[in-house]
Amino acid sequence: MAAEKVNHVKYETSVNSETEKAIRDRLFDGFNNWNGGYDGWLTWCNTLYEPDAHYNIPGPKGLVPLTLQQYKDAMGKLFEHYTMELGNFENMIIRDNWCAIRYTVTIRNIETGKAFTQNTMEFVQFKENPEPIGVRVVEGWALSDVALTDF
Repeated sequence: MAAEKVNHVKYETSVNSETEKAIRDRLFDGFNNWNGGYDGWLTWCNTLYEPDAHYNIPGPKGLVPLTLQQYKDAMGKLFEHYTMELGNFENMIIRDNWCAIRYTVTIRNIETGKAFTQNTMEFVQFKENPEPIGVRVVEGWALSDVALTDF
């Protein structure tokens, strides 16, 4: 069964510039590619992220900065054990080349079938590139209310 298309923001600020519109579009495209499974997400990484992008995720001793390759590898390991379907956006604030988003993720353990909902917030900085590349992530910070290690 194909995942539903992510196409809604419950609470969002107005988008005023072409850069802000491009970021909004890139976020929707990114979420919908994520929901296509790991292979779709991995291919999308080349469009969504700058080659030298960093993503900061929670670790046992605070935030851990990952290179793009480390982030891809970490997500590959998670996709081996879990399905992760991103829901619609709860909040989206975009100003200049920054955004803050809040969304839900339905996570299911492939082995046990047990599922739970994770609430996630991200702060992301984008870089504007000439077309056809467009806006891409330079660095992001992500926090969730439930860690996969707790599940």
